[in-house]
Amino acid sequence: MIHALLDTTQVIRTLQFEGAPHEVCAEALASHDRHSNQLTVKLRAFLRAQNQDHIGEVAVPSWLPEPETVIDHVESDEAHEVANDVFGSWKQKVAGRLPG
Repeated sequence: MIHALLDTTQVIRTLQFEGAPHEVCAEALASHDRHSNQLTVKLRAFLRAQNQDHIGEVAVPSWLPEPETVIDHVESDEAHEVANDVFGSWKQKVAGRLPG
């Protein structure tokens, strides 16, 4: 049975992109299969427009890291903590790629 562990998006920073304010976002979707003890964490980063006339629009400039999927084998009682650790590392990676 597969259990959803994490579905989160966090704003890393706000910056100007193409003349408009955008939020730099890091996202993680994590699930754990209790039968195989496989943890899967899907990671992505994107910019989200803040202006009302562009709400819902996202951009992925080349300086952001490419999406990643991390797969690990962990016991169910450790899965949530490991998923959070993976997301923490991803947020640092995204922050490290920000311009200026």
